[in-house]
Amino acid sequence: MATPNKENAPQHGTTGTAPLLLSRVAGNASAPEILIATMHGKEAVLAPALALLGFQVLLPVDYDTDALGTFSGDIRRPGTAFEAALEKARRACDATGVPRAVASEGSYRPSQSLFPGARNVELLAFVDRESGVEFVEYLTDVPTRFVKGRVPADPAAPETRALLAEIGWPAIRAMVVPNDPGEGVVLPEQVFKGIDHEAALAEAFRVCATHSDDGLVHLETDLRAHMNPTRMASVALVGTRLIERLRQEGYASAHPQFA
Repeated sequence: MATPNKENAPQHGTTGTAPLLLSRVAGNASAPEILIATMHGKEAVLAPALALLGFQVLLPVDYDTDALGTFSGDIRRPGTAFEAALEKARRACDATGVPRAVASEGSYRPSQSLFPGARNVELLAFVDRESGVEFVEYLTDVPTRFVKGRVPADPAAPETRALLAEIGWPAIRAMVVPNDPGEGVVLPEQVFKGIDHEAALAEAFRVCATHSDDGLVHLETDLRAHMNPTRMASVALVGTRLIERLRQEGYASAHPQFA
């Protein structure tokens, strides 16, 4: 993953009263600009292909994509996954003045009204504020590992160890909350994400058990891309469809705008 270069970073817009810092992560500085609207490292798998297409790829530093929903359930997603992905991209453009953006969204609790029969979905949205072009590419049943279950509030319990093994922990990080976030509101102070060692697991179990409905805790895969290599692979997979669609729409080095 590219490290934000805060020296000589272009600044196009503002968030509140503070300048929104942009980091150039790939591409020629004279090329047309595009944002990757992420706070979870997805530029690692999306930026190289976008640069090859003819873009200068920028990352809006400290851009809060969680404002449009979290997997942990402490911030509920307004609307559909399609709407959230597009809105992430639109807001990034509007906040920075960069006319184009790519943003992702995942749906890992089945939504049969939108994706009949699908277990999970990965989406990538593209927005061009200059031309008005907007679209979403997506794939269903992507290879992201998503495992969840209720376990005793004891990290050493056989049920807990079995579920952790199924998650692929600690290479894939864990999340602990009192109750399933798919079934109700979760308070931010009761959400423990990115867990990768025993001490953090024990503390999360201790706190969440005091707030759960039955003394058990809800343990599941951390689905954020920078905490879950299988999710990052899914983003990359949909990225190939996005790049092909951009070519079809005329966004390529051979186009006069991208020469």
